[in-house]
Order: sequence, then C-alpha cells, then structure tokens
Amino acid sequence: MRADALKNRQRLIDVAIELVLEVGGEPARDAIAERAGVGIGTLYRHFPDQQSLLHAATRHVLEKSVAAGEALIEAVPDGVDALRQYMHMALDNGIGAVNILHPLLEKPDWPDLRVRAATLMKSMVGRAARQGTLRKDLSERDIVFGLTRFARPLAVGLSSDEERSLAHRHLDFYLDGLCAEQSRRGALEP
Repeated sequence: MRADALKNRQRLIDVAIELVLEVGGEPARDAIAERAGVGIGTLYRHFPDQQSLLHAATRHVLEKSVAAGEALIEAVPDGVDALRQYMHMALDNGIGAVNILHPLLEKPDWPDLRVRAATLMKSMVGRAARQGTLRKDLSERDIVFGLTRFARPLAVGLSSDEERSLAHRHLDFYLDGLCAEQSRRGALEP
C-alpha cells in the first residue's frame, strides 16, 4: 500500500475512534470521512463496510494499549506506577471506544490480543500486589472493569478535553484508593 494510502487509512481509524468517544456510539461514515479530510470513496476503499471499520478501530486501540503496557512492564519497576501509567495511556489511546464498539461488532474476537492483554494485566496487578503497594484482594478484572468505567463518555455535553481530564482525575482517585489501605496499614504498624 502506498504511503499516502496508509496515512489515509490510519487517519480514518483515528477519526473513527475520536467520533465514537464523542458521540458515545457508532459514528456516521460521512462524518468520519469529512473529519478525516478524505472523500467518502476513500473511506469505502479502505473499509468497504461499517464492520470492517469498527473492527479496525477496536483492534487498533487494543494493540496500541497492550503494546504500551508491555513496554511499561519492562521500563517501570514499581508495580503501581506501571499500572497507573498504563491506565492513563489506555485512556489516551481511546480504550473507551472498545467498550462502546464491542456490542456493535458481529465477531468481536481477537484471541492473540486477549492472551497478550490477560498476560499483561496478570503481570501488572501481580507485581504491584507482591510489592505490597496494591490491595491483595484485587483482581485483573477489577482493574479492567474499573478502567472501562472511567473510559466511557459521560454523555452530559462535556467537550472531549473535559471528558478526558475528568477521566484521568477520577482514575487517579481510584488508584490512590486501591493503594490507600496498604499505606494505612504500613503507617499503623510499629
């Protein structure tokens, strides 16, 4: 594929993710093409039907988020810091679009990404728990579903920037609360 075609394809995916998060649902194809600055024919050449576009957008967000987390596992030794950075990166990558699009997809299954994501979360949560900085009764599912809640648009008319700012703020409150019990115990022990 030519460089300009690849650029257009990626732009369409990025815009689809933006619009999904803005409208809280499936965006219109003409709105995607318009915002991406391409003709509707370009959109159809890359994504002949809505399912192919939604699948590409969902997979892109998942791949980008998992890859960011895998890099953090290697680069950040503190388990809670790695988890916090991962969750904030996932928000910025548009992870909320996955939750919105999942029920719209005919076949939402990416076994390769599921394995990578499960391994990543098990590693991150396990390391933080072993380091004693995260509640030991917390599961990977708790983190995934917590992030899912923070990543969804509030649908109250906030701008995208306000939505993202609040999501990051609330995510920090959540993570601080998951760590607070361990910190209080340490402070109370002689």
